[in-house]
Amino acid sequence: MTATSSSPAAGSQTIVSQAIVSMRSASFGYADRAVISNVTMDIHAGEVVAILGPNGSGKSTLVKGLLGLNNHLGGQVALFGTPIDRFHDHARLGYVPQRHTLSASVRATVAEIVAIGRLPHQSWLGRSNHEDRRIIKESLAVVGLDDRTTVDVSTLSGGQQRRVLIARALAAQPDVLIMDEPTAGIDLASQEILSEVLARLAARGTTMLIVTHELQALRRVLTRIIQINQGRVTFDGPPANNELSQASQGPDLDDHDGHHHDEDDEIPRTWPTAGPLDRFPGFHDA
Repeated sequence: MTATSSSPAAGSQTIVSQAIVSMRSASFGYADRAVISNVTMDIHAGEVVAILGPNGSGKSTLVKGLLGLNNHLGGQVALFGTPIDRFHDHARLGYVPQRHTLSASVRATVAEIVAIGRLPHQSWLGRSNHEDRRIIKESLAVVGLDDRTTVDVSTLSGGQQRRVLIARALAAQPDVLIMDEPTAGIDLASQEILSEVLARLAARGTTMLIVTHELQALRRVLTRIIQINQGRVTFDGPPANNELSQASQGPDLDDHDGHHHDEDDEIPRTWPTAGPLDRFPGFHDA
């Protein structure tokens, strides 16, 4: 987790690092309002990192900032060694968004949804070839849905749709997979299946950055936890060293009604002192 940072002149955005993501005193937010501030961290290839925190803490703001979906307000940020304001190869970042069940109005097969992930690698005509079809099939095999390629996606369960959208992100062959609340709003059986999928990805060496409220379905794959509270990083280290990860034993306790809310719409809250946790184009929800 160590990177070598240069000593740039004032205003420079140079970071010398082998990390996939490098941040030095970084801030992200909306317009001129910082939601998360003073973040310094590196994320390296092969790491499986949970971004942990309560509603309103800034978790989603952080990853959306890396994706260019909100404003970079200060500090240094680099992706694959390139300053974020000069980074344009967004296909290297596979994104599974927070509100990630597909609309019932979507009339498309599973394979057609996953094929969207191949668009950055195709010509402007958007014609798929044998290699595209191979990668689509392989991506669906990783998430355990290679037998559902011709099924209408609207007939799938929420957990299956979640896996379809993970496959869509994988089809772009990204260098890092960024998932925003992948276990939210699905039942325990679906969470177990998703846990198996994430374990397969981890075994393949896939770098993952996972925003979450809770860790139960993710425990066996995580290499690191970054805890955020009130817009600041309050912990960064192995899961075994994090007391809150040991306290997480079940689903998000805030979601009593089964609905999931974007954390940036919530009033920031602090962690409890004990007990369970308080509760790119082409990649947005269809």
